[in-house]
Amino acid sequence: MYWESRTHLFVDPVRPLFDEGVALTRRLAEVDGAQVRIPPARALTDRSTLLIAGKRYGEALADFREAVDLLDR
Repeated sequence: MYWESRTHLFVDPVRPLFDEGVALTRRLAEVDGAQVRIPPARALTDRSTLLIAGKRYGEALADFREAVDLLDR
């Protein structure tokens, strides 16, 4: 199938939305302090999932590691 082999093409148009989600939750964490770790971790995990779908494994791993680090604090 044509579309099954081109699933990575949707990443570039929607990635700015995921980047904005990560940025917003990071700002929220700065304002609210250490108690707010889950929203940034969730946003990073969401972006990581997007990057995996787009076959950008290195970037996805970096986001996932950051999310795990946030939750391990």
